[in-house]
Amino acid sequence: PVGVVQDVAVAGNPGQVCSIAWAQLTLASGPEHEKAMDRLYEAFYGPGSEEGSARHRPWTPHNSVVYDNPEETVLTLQGTLECIARYPTLLSSERRVKALSLWSTEGRMEQWKCLDRVCLF
Repeated sequence: PVGVVQDVAVAGNPGQVCSIAWAQLTLASGPEHEKAMDRLYEAFYGPGSEEGSARHRPWTPHNSVVYDNPEETVLTLQGTLECIARYPTLLSSERRVKALSLWSTEGRMEQWKCLDRVCLF
């Protein structure tokens, strides 16, 4: 990981498409990652789609470790760092991704919907 983020987003604020509190491990990216994201958007939306053209670039690869509703969240950066210290394999172990899923994150977390899931093996 290249960073740790703990933040709150509110739908409607600039650059924020959903209301959520979260913590994540931010991972490194590069040109090959961007090409892979383009291929995923083509797979989910079709070649030349408006969604693919409008996707945020560069994508920030990350491992989300916790979500919460933004109102009265108990999440803190200190708590996130303590969790990482308690479970150090979050930083050191390789992950084998089994599937990719596409989610609609409109509204509150309880309103999110899994739109599609692609198993990789």
